[in-house]
Amino acid sequence: MHLSAITIQFKGAPDEVLKALVKKGFAKTKAEAVRFALLHLGEEYGLITRRLHAKAEAYAYAEIKGT
Repeated sequence: MHLSAITIQFKGAPDEVLKALVKKGFAKTKAEAVRFALLHLGEEYGLITRRLHAKAEAYAYAEIKGT
């Protein structure tokens, strides 16, 4: 698997959303929140199927929980 790394600066509403996602426990980190958002966007635009999305989310959830 090839890993990509980018640096993004957020301010205003996007930053507040990221902080809220982490604070409310939807994601462990802001980076994970962005990854989840990309998966949802990919599904919305038909780039990935719901089944693949579910697998990716299950993997990410396991990573968050450390299992």
